Amino acid sequence: MQWRTPIIVQIIPGVLFLFLMLFQPESPRWLVERGRYKEAENVLAYIFRKDVSNDIVQLTLSEIREEFVGKHKLSLITQFRKMGESRSIALRCLIPSIATFFQQWTGTNAVNYYTPLIFTGLGISSTNTSLFATGVYGVVKFVVTCLVLAFVIERWGRKRTLIYGGLAQAVTMLWLAGYTAVHPEPTVGPAAYVSIVAVYLYGVAFGLGWGFTPLILGSEVAPGHLRSAVMSIAVGVTWLFTYVIAQISPIMLAHIKYGTYLVFGLASIVMAVWVYVCIPETTGYPLEDIRFLFEKDVIVRSLQDAPGGRVFLGGRRATPVEELKNPDMDSRKEIAPTPSSMEEELHY
Repeated sequence: MQWRTPIIVQIIPGVLFLFLMLFQPESPRWLVERGRYKEAENVLAYIFRKDVSNDIVQLTLSEIREEFVGKHKLSLITQFRKMGESRSIALRCLIPSIATFFQQWTGTNAVNYYTPLIFTGLGISSTNTSLFATGVYGVVKFVVTCLVLAFVIERWGRKRTLIYGGLAQAVTMLWLAGYTAVHPEPTVGPAAYVSIVAVYLYGVAFGLGWGFTPLILGSEVAPGHLRSAVMSIAVGVTWLFTYVIAQISPIMLAHIKYGTYLVFGLASIVMAVWVYVCIPETTGYPLEDIRFLFEKDVIVRSLQDAPGGRVFLGGRRATPVEELKNPDMDSRKEIAPTPSSMEEELHY
């Protein structure tokens, strides 16, 4: 029963998820893609807590319908073919897979699968203590991820959470690399205790940034009419490199030891830099407007959205999304109302 209990416990969230999904309405974009406009209208009214005739409901519905004009019910093969139809589309199709690739090279599954071995290498000799420490690590990751999804990701945005999470992961991994380089054999002492804490801080950092944010970012960036194909590739990349990392991690820990942490630490720095330079902030934009973030000035916009990034721009600014949506609009004229501004007016 000792090994059956953890498996049985995992059934509980699965059953709960299945039950709650019975009350979850379909995505309005999925409904529009299939021509079920009335149902989409009702779902939007439910989301906005407005009547179906409300302006914000009708405006959002018209924007979604515009995005799917001529693109209804595309087969999966057709979606794959259309991924390269423009530079902007190709970039938006690549980003989810790059993000999930980097997610695995944070070393998360190396730590998940081999935490008892890692703790043993840091001086925890008791098997029971090592397994208990592993369980605590899992609880820490779960709690942090829930808190981030509930309170942080919408406040900080996708970009900041990925940057800060990646840099924090790098610090913890580089500490572990330095410690194991100096102490190749398990020892007990203050530095070993700090290293054990570093493993837990790594779990906190992963939950902050690269735990779920890559999938959220990927689903937002992917073009609406190609989203199912793009995200299927991204998830495939996740599982492919989950397998790769699971296979190579014990070999790395056995033969290069500190180099294992060094690889993951340097990879975390690379991914933070990639997000800093190449990924615009998507938080706060309707899905129909995100395409404008990638039509022009992508790197300029990315730096503009990054913490301290404007220092590198020398006064340059990305073209505002409102002007890209309305290319004939004089920037000095009043900008046409967006769903967010209409919502503010309605509340006012």
